[in-house]
Amino acid sequence: MIELKYISKRMLLLSFSYLLLIITFSIVRVSRGTGNSLFDYILNMRWGGSASLVTLTIGIIPILSISIPLIMDRLENEMIITRIRWKRKLFYGHFAFFFLISGFLTILITVSGVIGSLIATGQAQNLWGTKKGMIYFLLDNKAYFSFYPPHVTSFKVWVYLLSSRFLAILFITTFIFLLKLILKKNVYVFFTSLVFLGTDGLHINHFSLFLGRARITLETWISPEDQIFNIIYFILMIIVFYFLCKKIYDRKEYYH
Repeated sequence: MIELKYISKRMLLLSFSYLLLIITFSIVRVSRGTGNSLFDYILNMRWGGSASLVTLTIGIIPILSISIPLIMDRLENEMIITRIRWKRKLFYGHFAFFFLISGFLTILITVSGVIGSLIATGQAQNLWGTKKGMIYFLLDNKAYFSFYPPHVTSFKVWVYLLSSRFLAILFITTFIFLLKLILKKNVYVFFTSLVFLGTDGLHINHFSLFLGRARITLETWISPEDQIFNIIYFILMIIVFYFLCKKIYDRKEYYH
């Protein structure tokens, strides 16, 4: 994949180090609280976790909003593209790269949580479906706990967790790509990404058009309808961004 050639070692090292710092901070916050099982360290219901919205907004968004425009600039500044089919090939390459980086980051943040659980508790067991778990602890009315065990089995949690995080990161990459095509200036892309994605992701209790769909609460786990809606929402938005980017990219001019 040609995009990988334009990722400098310095950029890769700084990005990886910064993200690991944010992930470690999120995991440490859990270990100092009430985390006692696997998924507490990946997606804590109170605050933190390696795959939490904090990791996405403070860690992943800044990294991608800086690196994606820089990679595009380095790649396209060395190419003279005059035929539409060459543009399409490069465009498809960008999206293949977005899928690759989204998959890698999804694996990284989840594996980090597993390792954090092993270090902090000595095991990687899912206790959410038991009275020893975080969900039972957080419920004000314990009578409602009986609704949760069928919905928080390890398989169901992993499926929704991985799919929602992968799609959320892919959503971030495609949105940043669209901003780059529209705004062109990297500094504008960076701050606009932080405003639209970052503030939307961290703002609670409001309808979200962007990253707020990746928020997972206690209610989310007992509502398969909400889970399906969030997944479909991300998929549809990614498709919309894809066609918008494709339309703009076909009109893009290259000058040297």
